[in-house]
Amino acid sequence: MSGLTPAPDRLGMPRSNSITVSAIGLTCTWLAYGFLAFAWAKPLPAPARVRGVVLDTSGRPIAGARIRVPGAAIVRHSDAAGVFTLPASCRGRRAQIQAAGFLPVRLRLASRVQVWLRPAPLSTNVTVTAGRLPGAPSRLPVAASQLGRARLAAAAHRNLDSILRQVAAFNTFRRDSALSAHPTTQGVSLLGLGSSGASRALVLLDGAPLNDPFGGWVDWLRVPPLAVEQVTVLSAGSSALFGNEALSGVIALATAPPVGDRWRLDAGGGGQGSGYAQAVGALARGPWGAGLRLNALHDRGYVPAAHPGRVDANAGVAAADWFPELRWSPSLNSLLRLSGEYFGEHRRNGTRLETNATALRQLTLHALEDAWGNASATAFYQADDFGSTFASIAANRNSEQLALSQHVLTLARGLAAAGSLPLPLGKALAGGSWMKVSAVDEEAAPLAPPAAQFHSNDGRQSLAGAYAGWRWRQAHPALSLTALLRYDHWRNYAALQAARDSARPYAARSSSAVSPSLGLVWRPWPILGFFAAGYESFRAPTLNELYRPFRVGNILTLANPALAAERYRGGQAGARFNWRRARFSAAWFDGRADNLVASLTLKTTPALITEQRVNLGRMRARGVLLSARFSAAHALELWLDYAHQRASILSAPASLPPGRIVPHVPANNASARLLWSPRGWQLSLGERFGGSEAENDLNTLILPAFWTTSVYLGRVLPWHAPGASRLAPYLAISNLFNRRYPVALTPSPELNPPRLLAAGLKWSWGD
Repeated sequence: MSGLTPAPDRLGMPRSNSITVSAIGLTCTWLAYGFLAFAWAKPLPAPARVRGVVLDTSGRPIAGARIRVPGAAIVRHSDAAGVFTLPASCRGRRAQIQAAGFLPVRLRLASRVQVWLRPAPLSTNVTVTAGRLPGAPSRLPVAASQLGRARLAAAAHRNLDSILRQVAAFNTFRRDSALSAHPTTQGVSLLGLGSSGASRALVLLDGAPLNDPFGGWVDWLRVPPLAVEQVTVLSAGSSALFGNEALSGVIALATAPPVGDRWRLDAGGGGQGSGYAQAVGALARGPWGAGLRLNALHDRGYVPAAHPGRVDANAGVAAADWFPELRWSPSLNSLLRLSGEYFGEHRRNGTRLETNATALRQLTLHALEDAWGNASATAFYQADDFGSTFASIAANRNSEQLALSQHVLTLARGLAAAGSLPLPLGKALAGGSWMKVSAVDEEAAPLAPPAAQFHSNDGRQSLAGAYAGWRWRQAHPALSLTALLRYDHWRNYAALQAARDSARPYAARSSSAVSPSLGLVWRPWPILGFFAAGYESFRAPTLNELYRPFRVGNILTLANPALAAERYRGGQAGARFNWRRARFSAAWFDGRADNLVASLTLKTTPALITEQRVNLGRMRARGVLLSARFSAAHALELWLDYAHQRASILSAPASLPPGRIVPHVPANNASARLLWSPRGWQLSLGERFGGSEAENDLNTLILPAFWTTSVYLGRVLPWHAPGASRLAPYLAISNLFNRRYPVALTPSPELNPPRLLAAGLKWSWGD
């Protein structure tokens, strides 16, 4: 070892000597600089204000950049030269600087500030609204609600569907959450149209549909709230843009793109044997970005029966979702994203024999381009394996028998494209979609006659459509007019019911729909705007509604292969008011729906209620949507939301007299959310009211009104360094006052979850 000499560097000097000389020289330089600075420094008077300038990477000023100082509740904007000024009290505080088309920056303010903003990739430049129209929801011609990251992060619930109930217009088929409800009861509806299990609203995650292609319901546990940056709820017939399933609106979920290096983690647990972990991460290297989303939870649940017997057990769930993503942005105007997903869950549905399980796999390819206009395309492939068991329960709930066991295999693939092109007289819009669904439903019914104990229901469905439209903004700077027209065609084919010794094919059926839409926005003053819209929309019955029977408790619902598509025609008008720290919106809506799919009671006995899916003749839904937001000093915000909706049946089959109210449409819904965030603390108080609603078509089973309260208290630990990782412990309580109320009548009442206390820890880095 002593005979070895260090290898020479490029200048011929041994490397060890080179390092020593460099270190000594650097140290001497810094010592000399420090000495001179100390000797020549003179005390300067503190400036009266903080002055700064915002520039892009080429040194050009950025006008209109938003400078926000949360600790001082101050917001300023840069002028045409990129310059901004702040009070002297802001020195030393942290500020957020952001501008459209650039990545946001957070920094601590000094007396003089120079900020450089980097251009954002396309994935952050494009705001994907529920209407596929660029711009904020306040510029859309229909009622729109938005939940930002602040409201999502301060929610007491860990499942997204419970958080979305802050929007009063949001309803699901059953009133309980995805933690305890059967997944086939989690269909979404808006505008008072109700739900039959299948959604009458389209749910999108970064542009890809979340609605189950076989049954139309939504697996809410696929999406961890930690990953969602923004939710937009569009309450309007939206088939003109999205085709099938957007009968009453769209719920668009947007996640943060993998821009920069950052990680988030939320883990905790609490009552009912609950434990959960959510993680979201992203890495970016040049044009490449990779993201990962993980969600795992276990909830032992509770006994939902109001009067439990020997057969009753906990309704709980264990679920996991894994979502990797790879992005490539060759330029600021283009993006290619490839993602995969695996989702699995196992549920106990409230008795010893009733369970269900899901295993879903999906691959999605998404492309964006906005060099000349804006264009996007999405392709997906999904395989879903779903199984469920149903039991016949004795009246005293002390015994049960397996009545039905189902196993459904579904394959779905689809394409969608949309684009817009600016032209001298406005903006041209066009797009289209195609989807094909194949399903096999294998069933065993031990209580049926021997010849019908084993059978299967097979079916195929294809849907295709295209739209074109125009957005005109040239008549007046405050006036915007949007006209859209879409044509869709769908076909059900290769369907049959096969038993042990026989097979009964169903005739192939096809149909089409034309969906027009016209919307107007008028903003005579910056603080006040008006909007109005008229539209037609449709929803084709799913393979589940056409061919699969199911059972909930002692209610058996039969399928109907002759179902027709639902049609809806309506309109709305409203106003939006923004003044200083207050925002208010009001919308009135009215519409009529034909052929709504509903469960019609055929026979009632003490042991079994038999229903069948049918098309109702006609119904009318009308009401008012109100929302308000108030921002006060000291980081205090208040959100109020109210929906009044009246849905009545105008004409129906002879066994159902007209004038009945539509099931699962509460007359009144309201919510209030107060968020206070002083210096690292976060306190959120939420109150939700749900009005009474009918459980069945005869209106003989009525779910009463209810109140529920939630609390969230969190604290960002103060010892973290700026830009480093952050820790934030929190405490969350849902159903604070332990109010119990029925969420379903089967016909035995099933209750909502009791008070749930949970504690957790959030960790973020590079956020």
